[in-house]
Amino acid sequence: MKQLEALKAEGRIEEARQHGLLQLVEHPQHAELHYEVAGLHDSLGRENQAIPLYQKAIALGLSEASLRGAWLGLGSSYRSTGQYAEALAAFDQALARFPDANEFRVFRAMTCYNLGHHKEGMEQLLAVLAETTADPALVTYRRAMALYAEDLDRRW
Repeated sequence: MKQLEALKAEGRIEEARQHGLLQLVEHPQHAELHYEVAGLHDSLGRENQAIPLYQKAIALGLSEASLRGAWLGLGSSYRSTGQYAEALAAFDQALARFPDANEFRVFRAMTCYNLGHHKEGMEQLLAVLAETTADPALVTYRRAMALYAEDLDRRW
């Protein structure tokens, strides 16, 4: 892992990926290694190859921080490869485990858009925005955004 991290830090991503794959042959049950190599594939635009690595990392068991990252990487990789139902399922599983993780809510909203569930996606994004914005121009409208997040089509 040290050499992989060093290569990554130097920006030698392809070399790090190749080194990581060799390490996986020697250490096939190393969850964190699977996660790191998945991320390298992801950063090189090889999402299809990253998916099974993320799956294996999750199945083997990761630290909380790595698990959170692996779920995001898995769902995002599914979404970017057009596997929208799988992405939605991954984000739902991640939210069940990490209910306060806004990154999953945002990526889930993008997936809803891809699935044609535009209203649901927009409502999710509004809810996150209402909860998290610090923009002075928007803070005043937090209550209104939260209300619209409940039902964007509601009329008064």
